[in-house]
Amino acid sequence: MTDMPIQPPVGQLERWTAALGNLARPFTLYVAGISSAVATVGIVLRGASLIEGAAYITAAWGGVGVLYGAKALEEGRKAKATAEVEIAKAKSEGG
Repeated sequence: MTDMPIQPPVGQLERWTAALGNLARPFTLYVAGISSAVATVGIVLRGASLIEGAAYITAAWGGVGVLYGAKALEEGRKAKATAEVEIAKAKSEGG
């Protein structure tokens, strides 16, 4: 017998929510990247000043960087929690 808490069965809504969450972040990053590339070309073709172009690119790619950074932080915390669980399991089985 293990000390694992009993997990309720995963329902259809939870599966849809997880699937949507798994698709939303990459889709957002792709859209941000594509829109920034298109806007970069548009800024050049429009003849805007370099200051306007630099401000837009800084904002757009800064936002993408924040999304990537948040995902990396989330994955790091998830990996740490998983490692701590595995360490606790190994200690309980070995000791």
